[in-house]
Amino acid sequence: MLHYSTRAMNTDCLLILRVDEANDERAGRTALTRAAARVDEYEQAFSRFRPGSSLSRLNEDPSDRVQVSAGFAALLARALEYARLTGGVFDPLVLDNLEALGYDRTFEEVSSGVQTRHPVAAPCARWTLVQVDARRGFVTRPPGARIDLGGVAKGAAADAAMAELASFPGALIDLGGDIRAHGQPDDAEGWIVAVDEPAGPHVASLDYVKLRDGAVATSSVHKRRWMRNGRTVHHIIDPRSGQPASSGVVQCTAIADTAEHADVAAKVGLILGVGSLLEDDEMSCALGLRGVAWVTADGGYLCTPGWRSYAVGC
Repeated sequence: MLHYSTRAMNTDCLLILRVDEANDERAGRTALTRAAARVDEYEQAFSRFRPGSSLSRLNEDPSDRVQVSAGFAALLARALEYARLTGGVFDPLVLDNLEALGYDRTFEEVSSGVQTRHPVAAPCARWTLVQVDARRGFVTRPPGARIDLGGVAKGAAADAAMAELASFPGALIDLGGDIRAHGQPDDAEGWIVAVDEPAGPHVASLDYVKLRDGAVATSSVHKRRWMRNGRTVHHIIDPRSGQPASSGVVQCTAIADTAEHADVAAKVGLILGVGSLLEDDEMSCALGLRGVAWVTADGGYLCTPGWRSYAVGC
């Protein structure tokens, strides 16, 4: 088993690869390097904390029509489709709301306690006014409409990195909790993924799931939280109010076909609350959803029937 660790997209990244006789160690290390490079490409394009990123340049451009790369246009088009599919519960235009709450720098800087001044943002409802011409590579949006693709870009990066490793018998990519699995490790029938307590990975694990080909992602109100004007806030914004989600759920974990889909589903499941996602409804089918588990503020742990088919005792 080969391991590759790095820091990208404002999180810790781990890539694990199983090699065999047909794919020797040297080929595996080359593939891991390519996979890590794909993650870096997504950071260069979609990080809102890099002044020169494609996303930053788009948000700073005063024009209402801006040319972007084909890859950028494709991801934004998918994000807008997720907004349509979820009735705006997933919304790529909540950046102003995040910054109004103080999340205008990397989380390490925000959590240091130094506050900046931002006006209170109004509820977001502008994603319907954003248009993407994927063929020509143009984004059209109202003046001042600013985009954040952080979570969905992280899931997409995990999927892109996995494409570099798909010819090997087993691989796992963990980008700060957005996990994509393929095949199996050399000592088990599948990859065992722990679902941690909301308080953090060093406390305890709530559950374990076994994956061979698929993805897991978790959204939590505890992972990125800070004090703002005397109250505790977090980074999962409910676009309907423009404020941090308050559904009574503190953590939602989703199993799906891709990391991008799992990331979207976990965020939507946290915002809407327990029972909001079922494996057989239209939205869940479109997201390739296989199972969901919720942790409530009072300590409850609830999951869908599909989730239980992946859960294992360890």
